[in-house]
Amino acid sequence: MEMRTDNRGHPYRIRPARPEDASPLTDLLREIAAVDGFILLTPEEVHEEPSSREQSLSAANRTGGAWVILVAEDESGVFGMVTLKAVPLRRCAHVCELGIGIRAEGRGRGVGRDLLRAALQEAVRQGFRKVRLMVIASNHRAIRLYRQEGFVETGRFQEEVRVGWGYEDLVVMERTLP
Repeated sequence: MEMRTDNRGHPYRIRPARPEDASPLTDLLREIAAVDGFILLTPEEVHEEPSSREQSLSAANRTGGAWVILVAEDESGVFGMVTLKAVPLRRCAHVCELGIGIRAEGRGRGVGRDLLRAALQEAVRQGFRKVRLMVIASNHRAIRLYRQEGFVETGRFQEEVRVGWGYEDLVVMERTLP
């Protein structure tokens, strides 16, 4: 895919994940899970995430497949990712779930918005009609971005996520696609 420039003038690209991205994606997820209370995975659960396995990545991004995984990379390597996962029920196969993660140094540069938009375009191309995501209620920055990109809150799981010694709500947001 073509090179882009973030809002600080740094070049990067968004491209489909490849099998050789398994290790960098595992590192990315471990790093985010260890320092960031904004993703649901713990560092111990990262090895269970399909994007951390080469065979899953080789099956990703096929039209009509169960997974779409895009990465953001610059000269230092992969620093962000977005996943779309088809709901595994035939009557709900038009719906996919979105997940996004960016290293701390990659945030605030407009890359998250670009990853989100690229994922939405890919969701349309793959034939999905609706995208759903869940976000921890205190992640105001992400919620603002999702709202700006057409997502609406459709539900909330009260005290669903343990964070430190307390609990946080998990906000469900959705967007219908054209």
